[in-house]
Amino acid sequence: MKVIERSFVGRRWVGYPLAAAVAALGLGANAHAAAFEGFPCRGNSSKDAMVRVGPLCVDKYEASVWTEPGGNGAQYPQGDPHYPATFPNNGNWTQPLFAASIKGVSPSVFITWFQAQQACALSGKRLLTNAEWQMAAAGTPDPGLNGDGATTCNTNTPGPLPTGAGASCVSKWGARDMVGNVNEWVADWVHGPGTAASNGYYVTNDWSPAANAQSTGEYGNDFIGGTNDAVHLAAPQNSTPADNTPDALPGAIVRGGYWLGGVGDGVFFYDSEHTPSSLDNATGFRCAR
Repeated sequence: MKVIERSFVGRRWVGYPLAAAVAALGLGANAHAAAFEGFPCRGNSSKDAMVRVGPLCVDKYEASVWTEPGGNGAQYPQGDPHYPATFPNNGNWTQPLFAASIKGVSPSVFITWFQAQQACALSGKRLLTNAEWQMAAAGTPDPGLNGDGATTCNTNTPGPLPTGAGASCVSKWGARDMVGNVNEWVADWVHGPGTAASNGYYVTNDWSPAANAQSTGEYGNDFIGGTNDAVHLAAPQNSTPADNTPDALPGAIVRGGYWLGGVGDGVFFYDSEHTPSSLDNATGFRCAR
């Protein structure tokens, strides 16, 4: 690529493509960090840890939800129901809750895509796109059935572990727990695999993206068209039955796998079977900005 200008100003090559400037400065293996020197990734408190992933700041740990910004106040989910009525499944909150990246706590689960999106936004962050998640996960170990959650990633244990528990479960960028522990919502929606009320929780592979449909009352009875629906799964809490009523929404993507995924977990794990209105004990999220 042609060099436009060779002047060096401070620690910046004016007119150079970034890669050329990095090479000229001899930064080598540390280029990904040095190229963004002066642009630190700060969370919303000293506890809210983020890491640099190229031009992004990404939560170092799977997100937890709190009553105050920066991982302060009380943590959710709590008891049953897991979130207050002021922070409902559809994301139309009247009282905010906040996402934070905190080491050594339980990652928040039983959370819909809508709640996760709002918890990030209220914290000045957002969900990662699918492509950004892939970038941040690069180099994370893939232990399969050997994933004990202590020495490496949590891919074969009885349940989720506190964030950062797996000593070597870290990507090349420093993001932790991106393989196993809990699935992570990302921003993207895609065509779903179809579902039916009489079918329980399982995919029907019905293909009718041209059908005009209507969401449920919880989602405003709004028109949904031009996309194939996905499985709506609201896994049971102690006082509420499982809800698999189709709501016409498409599939929302989760990445990374969960604590019992074994060989199926990894940086290439991808699932878009469920609607963004779904929630269960194996799905959480992380944020970026």
